[in-house]
Amino acid sequence: MNPSRSSALLAACLLGLLASVPSTTSATSFSVHWTAPGDDSLTGRASLYDLRYSSAPITAANFQQATPFTGLPLPAPAGTMESFTVSVLPDGVLYYMALRSADELGHWSGLSNVVARLGQTTYADPSALALSFSSPWPNPARQSVRWAYSLPHAAQVQVDVFDIAGRHLHTVATGVRGAGRGELSWDLRDDRGRPVDAGVYFAKARLGSMEWIKRLLVVR
Repeated sequence: MNPSRSSALLAACLLGLLASVPSTTSATSFSVHWTAPGDDSLTGRASLYDLRYSSAPITAANFQQATPFTGLPLPAPAGTMESFTVSVLPDGVLYYMALRSADELGHWSGLSNVVARLGQTTYADPSALALSFSSPWPNPARQSVRWAYSLPHAAQVQVDVFDIAGRHLHTVATGVRGAGRGELSWDLRDDRGRPVDAGVYFAKARLGSMEWIKRLLVVR
């Protein structure tokens, strides 16, 4: 990266938190998801991530005082969906998280959006149906794609597809769904009925209070 263009290093965008309850333990963990930034606008590849958390709202001014997470992945090429699993945080405390990225010359991006999560311990009932949203299949997809989901109780379901630039293309599902397992499908057409081009797309699913981002490759 050209040193005179350090301001072009993009801040990664935290896309949400996904809570999960392992069936073999009484404690929760959750994943933080974001889109890999470029080191020059929307191109290139950053060199380092710095994800931190704090019990106080995080700003650019106090980011260095927040606690860093260790074991973060190395940045993938720009536009790639990234994730990191966070271990349990103490009960009853609201934690804020934010992310920065750096290029190979040590130029840091601005701060990502700030997300919040309440630290809690959840006790799993092995017989209970878990809240879930699957990866798409087939992937790559040529004619259509499907996702499986499960709801432990009735909840609002919203699933939308976006292209790699973040433009909304199609609403796969919206509305309340009953408890149980189900499937959703997409015929690889936008809301106007036009076939989408070959490329990378992202399905953003919100089931109740939880969100998932799933990557899909369309081939033609």
